[in-house]
Amino acid sequence: MNKNRNKNVVILFTDQQRYDSLGCNGNIHAETENIDRLAQDGCNFTRHLAANSVCMPSRASFLTGMYVPGHGVSSNGIPLWRRDNGCQDPNNWIAEHIFGEGVPDKIPTMADYLLEEGYQTAMLGKLHTEPSLADKSYGFRSCYDRWKEPETEDITDSYYGFTYVKNVLGHGEAPCEYDHGHYGRWLHKNHPEVIEAIKERRMEAGKKRPNMDMYLSKVPSELHNSMWLADEACSYIDSHKEKDKPMFLFVGFPDPHHDFTPPEDFAERFLDIDVPEFSNPGEILGRKTKGADAFIKANHAAKDDIERAYKYTQASVSLVDKAVGKIINKLKADNLYDDTIIIFTADHGEMLGDYETLYKTDQPFYSLIHIPFILKPAKEQELPLIYTGPMSNVDVLPTLFAMLNLKKPQYAQGVDVFKEGEGNMPMSTCYNLGGRNRNISIYDASYRYTYVTDTGEEELYNQVLDPHEYNNLAHQPMYRSFCEQMKFKVMKKHLECEHQVFGHYGVW
Repeated sequence: MNKNRNKNVVILFTDQQRYDSLGCNGNIHAETENIDRLAQDGCNFTRHLAANSVCMPSRASFLTGMYVPGHGVSSNGIPLWRRDNGCQDPNNWIAEHIFGEGVPDKIPTMADYLLEEGYQTAMLGKLHTEPSLADKSYGFRSCYDRWKEPETEDITDSYYGFTYVKNVLGHGEAPCEYDHGHYGRWLHKNHPEVIEAIKERRMEAGKKRPNMDMYLSKVPSELHNSMWLADEACSYIDSHKEKDKPMFLFVGFPDPHHDFTPPEDFAERFLDIDVPEFSNPGEILGRKTKGADAFIKANHAAKDDIERAYKYTQASVSLVDKAVGKIINKLKADNLYDDTIIIFTADHGEMLGDYETLYKTDQPFYSLIHIPFILKPAKEQELPLIYTGPMSNVDVLPTLFAMLNLKKPQYAQGVDVFKEGEGNMPMSTCYNLGGRNRNISIYDASYRYTYVTDTGEEELYNQVLDPHEYNNLAHQPMYRSFCEQMKFKVMKKHLECEHQVFGHYGVW
């Protein structure tokens, strides 16, 4: 009997969190003792890379084990393909005019595969496989509209492979204001006084500053969506512990993604911390591609805004850590911790002051692509304390399935890094919403090479010696041969991934 097939799997997945946001990765401000403890009990990956720099494409890659050109979610606003899902109108123009006979009914997710293997599957929080941005321009129905409907209170069928769903819509304080989705309904029903406090604080913030997404929230930390998710996770674990099937639990925290609105009662301890110095964008402009330079120019932020965003982010990261600790303690109390594989990671990073900018973009900045990844194995499984090789979130599914002694899924394009990691060259493919300005990057142990398909521009950075990517080596004569080799590899890999499922239809 394969004992590994009975191991539980818990994924703790945050939104827009940098690699260096954790204490175990060098952060001296955020309080991340619980996540750091996971790293001590498992393996900390120091060069884990997102397959895309924004939410939906990266999440689709994580869930499917496929790169962007394989699964087709090229930007925010495009849902992961499910012919009969109901999150999208089956008569929209993509379904009607692009997908046809011979195309799979769905791109299977990690949850789909584990459901077939007999797992109980649950998703709490933010999954973000449905469109919430650009829905009208792409012909899709917004998930915000979908989750207003009463029938979404209980999921009775598989939802991207999950048979138990409790969601959170939005970021920061915003999920508290909505009366749809599971968290919004719960808060409006049980704590109407909080809703009134939110409205008052948002009005105050709007009068003081034009930037509405950066202020201290009146929502008590114990009622914040991060803690609500921890409570929901504990309830699910409690209900599961007597069942004979292993569980697959995905907890998607909306934080620390902006809005920068941490609970006031929790954030106070971070208001007086020293904010690190940030690079001058003038030192960078002209060394990067036109798209990267344009982002830096357009998103230059004032120093006080950057400092405030940095402090508020430390508070949000710390609140997530508190929630993670609650889940870990529940697993230990129910004697499930040793038999559970736990993953902590994020979808992408955040500029958070780099080049004096905030937020994210469709560019492969190391701040956005380099993300935390911690893997705590079950007690019989041995892993190194640190893994320094390059790894993509596309590699998570094959690596996890190898640990469970399950066959690598048919469409998975990543690798089991512990078996095939030597020589692994992860890829990131970043697009804007219109599919233009496509930049394709490939990574080895030290370098990031990027090719911009529209312009032919190139970037080459030694991310070990130059982690802030100050010095573009692509046009230095001594690196030309290396760049040509990397260009060949990145285009070959991109085309191979593109044609595996949908590419021969000319979809993407």
